[in-house]
Amino acid sequence: MGSDINFKHESLQDIDSLLKYLKAITEGLETGKIRLSTKNKELLLEPRGLVKFDVEAKRKGDFRKFSLKFSWKDEEDPAAGDEPLIVQPS
Repeated sequence: MGSDINFKHESLQDIDSLLKYLKAITEGLETGKIRLSTKNKELLLEPRGLVKFDVEAKRKGDFRKFSLKFSWKDEEDPAAGDEPLIVQPS
């Protein structure tokens, strides 16, 4: 089990830059590795198995917000969980 690391980055970006970030996230989900970094901090994420996906959108006056959130639990060995269920006809 690793230590707790919190990575946060905020900036203003044009649409082309956002598309590049989204493409990198897509490729990272496909390969199972997403690396986030700035000059001072780096975090490697390895999403596997089932991933919770949340979408949130808001409109209030002239303000708009669109958020995507992915969350999952790291598992050392998925087979190390509970005993498998066996169902057989009698």
